[in-house]
Amino acid sequence: MFAWRAAGMNYLQYSSIAARALRRVVKPELQNEIAKREGMHIKVAKWENGKSGASAPASTIETRAKAEH
Repeated sequence: MFAWRAAGMNYLQYSSIAARALRRVVKPELQNEIAKREGMHIKVAKWENGKSGASAPASTIETRAKAEH
């Protein structure tokens, strides 16, 4: 059995902890490069009649929804 499984974690939790630990020990001159990759980008598309509509970044959709209400 894997150590992370024996500790009661799933693989996603384990890999998240490992990535955080790795980011902490990276040389200072490389930390900017790693920080660029840290962000998460999500696109959302509305589906109608089995077809996908135009996709947009999630932040744009949130802003648009707030403006409509």
